[in-house]
Amino acid sequence: MASNSRFNGSKDDLLQVFNLYGLKVSGIRCFKDGIINTSYCLDIEDGSKLVLRVYQNGDKSSDAIGKELDFMEKMNNSGIPVPSVMNNENRGKMTIFSDSNGKEWRAIIMTFADGRHLKPDDLDIIPEFATYQAKMHLCSAKLNKNSDVSNFKVMVDWMDKEFKETKSKGISEETFIKIENIYTELKQDIELNYESILELPFGDVHLDYDSDNIIVSDGKIKAILDFDDISMQPFILDSANSIWWWLFNNKKEKYKDILQSYFSSYKTIREISEKEYKLLGLFMRMRNLTLICLLYVNISEETNYMGINEGFNLDPLLKSLYGFYSF
Repeated sequence: MASNSRFNGSKDDLLQVFNLYGLKVSGIRCFKDGIINTSYCLDIEDGSKLVLRVYQNGDKSSDAIGKELDFMEKMNNSGIPVPSVMNNENRGKMTIFSDSNGKEWRAIIMTFADGRHLKPDDLDIIPEFATYQAKMHLCSAKLNKNSDVSNFKVMVDWMDKEFKETKSKGISEETFIKIENIYTELKQDIELNYESILELPFGDVHLDYDSDNIIVSDGKIKAILDFDDISMQPFILDSANSIWWWLFNNKKEKYKDILQSYFSSYKTIREISEKEYKLLGLFMRMRNLTLICLLYVNISEETNYMGINEGFNLDPLLKSLYGFYSF
């Protein structure tokens, strides 16, 4: 497949996709939020709405997309609010088409969820949020019961990549030394706990279950979106990624309530072992370091020192959670 590129075709290019679904589309609007894929809101002549996603070329294989769509269907069938993916005229969920330049693309059409994105001050939604995440983990555990080991190395490799890229970004020496010190600590902690990490309960998980990927309306979660990054990882790592988002985007006085609210609800669906709790802080520190490197240095037009410092301020709290398992 070609090198990474996003779809930017014409309406005529899209009409052939609509015809494969027998859809009469009266309006098309491109969503601006997507970083990788290109997504459109479709106004259907019967008054309904759908979402068209055209996958970036070179980003993932058709088999990986098929796995994503199968996972979404399993979650949807389990009562989790995940969009339903429509079948095309060939009863396939993924449609392959060519644009006017002869370039091949993969696309899907799925149901539209009306509402807004989750916000950090939506603290009343945390119990429902945690419950759905626990249900996803429970369902995933059943689907992956014959799998031998998690793919945790992928998360370590990602952290390594983002850290190494900061070296060439011209950030201040003082800031880089702080980042390097945290990175060195994490590498040591990962090595020390690696065998225990591979023994944790695991399965395919969302990994980016927060903010733009949660649609809410009237104080309820209406849809969980974007399963592009599903990976075979420890369930508590997936939880750690989500909890990190709530902590990073709220003030310190809210931290205790966030943790208690999340875990008291999560545990009503799926029990968490002592080993999982003990590694929660390590996984959140990994998320914290990886994302401050990615978001505030590597893909930022200029270094965002305010964002980096927020990550530095949060790191000691996350480290204090090492071995702590009473929420």
